[in-house]
Amino acid sequence: MHFRKLTPADSPLYRKVRLECLLTFPDNFGSTYEEESSQHELKFEKILREVDPNSFLAGAFDGDSLIGLCGFYREGRKKTRHRGEIVQMYIHPDYANKSLGTGLLKYTIEKALENPEVEQLILSLVLQNEKAGRVYEKLGFREYGRLTNYFKSGTQYWDQRFMVLHRADVNEGSI
Repeated sequence: MHFRKLTPADSPLYRKVRLECLLTFPDNFGSTYEEESSQHELKFEKILREVDPNSFLAGAFDGDSLIGLCGFYREGRKKTRHRGEIVQMYIHPDYANKSLGTGLLKYTIEKALENPEVEQLILSLVLQNEKAGRVYEKLGFREYGRLTNYFKSGTQYWDQRFMVLHRADVNEGSI
């Protein structure tokens, strides 16, 4: 198993795994399989193609097989460029409970913080995804808010939990 940033050549692998995660865990993501599968190009496919220095996708690999994703998207506005967001975290269920999610997240945090201007990493997760919440807390993320009924599908709602990791906390050894 190894981790690395995805390249433009990985775009087909990314698309496959991204759609797979939306099918496998539809309640854990804000997008739906139907929405994203109908798009010619997904948001991070564009980022991969353009090689955006402020955003990247990290992948977990078993040999040549992409088995996990974790994205980083840095804010672009002048007053918010000190902040970036961790998005699209996913590990294939066959690889669950092997600390690969933790490893991929650590890798993503390290790569994001290579830019000295990045001071905060934020993320959000569906409140019911308690396992992910424990992983984020273990790595130093702290909750800063919740929003009820954040997502809605038909008559079903999901609450969202918002978390932050400050560079100073990482420097103190939380990673």
